[in-house]
Amino acid sequence: MEALLESPLISATTLDEVFRSAHRQSAVQKYRRRIRKQLKDPATPISLGKGGTVQLTNVAVFISVATAGRWQLSDGERLASVYKKAGLVDLITSKAYRDMLQIVRQALQEKGRGLAKEASGTAVAHLISECLTDLVVKEPVVRNVAVSLNHIVMHVDREMKQLKRLPGQVVRVDGPKTIVTVNTGEREELRSFDTDYVRSAGLYESGAPFLLHELSWSPDAVMSVFFPALDLKQAASSRLEENLKALEKPLPEPPAEIRNVGKKEREPMFAKA
Repeated sequence: MEALLESPLISATTLDEVFRSAHRQSAVQKYRRRIRKQLKDPATPISLGKGGTVQLTNVAVFISVATAGRWQLSDGERLASVYKKAGLVDLITSKAYRDMLQIVRQALQEKGRGLAKEASGTAVAHLISECLTDLVVKEPVVRNVAVSLNHIVMHVDREMKQLKRLPGQVVRVDGPKTIVTVNTGEREELRSFDTDYVRSAGLYESGAPFLLHELSWSPDAVMSVFFPALDLKQAASSRLEENLKALEKPLPEPPAEIRNVGKKEREPMFAKA
């Protein structure tokens, strides 16, 4: 589990679809503004061309807003305070974080050119997931921020009994339902979730790894939040293999006189009688 970490950024508005009632959706938007201000999370709209505009936020801010939306604003602000104490604001206000956002913006704008006009939210989520996974592997700045954020999230997960952070994998899509495996630490469980909900996190393919955050701020309710994940050990191995292949060079051609050795007619071993 140590090697598995969340994609550092996700669309901030993913929750708007979860809380579909007009009253709840409006409240979540208000809570998002308050919690982002509390954690100094910059509002950075990114234009995806025909795909529209997206705002990204990090895992910790997203979970705090999800908590406020499902339970009370005070619960979300309390969780945000724990993340802040664990170093989240220091990370968000760092130069490395700003550099990471700039790299992500440029990469998303480049990839967003291929999106169809008025692309669905799940298509945009898939694009963000693929782009971030690629950047974590290839860009040291993005990878370092992702690892730092991962340490903060894991620390708070251990500290707060209301949170559980569980690794898992998509097994298959059965129409409106998606079957996944979740590792509870004691055993692996098969679970079923709404396909649209899973895809809103950018999870499409069978075998896609994720980290499932289970939030429970009251005894009678549990909220499951998916984040695309990356296996750092596997990614490092793949990256090393790519680098080795890039270093490979074809052997130089030998001189013509050496290439022609053996091609000349051999002298007969015995003279003809």
